[in-house]
Amino acid sequence: MPRIYQVVVHGLRGEKMIIDLCNTEEQMKSMTVLQLKKKIFQKLPEGVGSDDLRLIFGDQALDEDSTLLCKYGVQHLSTIHIVIKVPGGGFPEKGDGGMGDKDKSQSMEKLAKF
Repeated sequence: MPRIYQVVVHGLRGEKMIIDLCNTEEQMKSMTVLQLKKKIFQKLPEGVGSDDLRLIFGDQALDEDSTLLCKYGVQHLSTIHIVIKVPGGGFPEKGDGGMGDKDKSQSMEKLAKF
């Protein structure tokens, strides 16, 4: 009997989502971070982009889209956390008050509903 490989995703407010990844161990071994992101973002509110969010597994950020999930140690029923990317790390542009990209405010409002 085929097994459905899944991960548990904790959202921004602590809510849980179960994401179905694939049906076989071979598919699970070839699943990439990008494929996982696509499946997660299908369940998020419209307008929330992958540029605004970061996936965390254990103490690792799943940043490299082409990396296999198994390289990070992600397995059936592993827990993935979604966090908001915080703008910063560089010098503020003249006049922005150090707040980074002001266009992200609308995305952040949509994330707050999630």
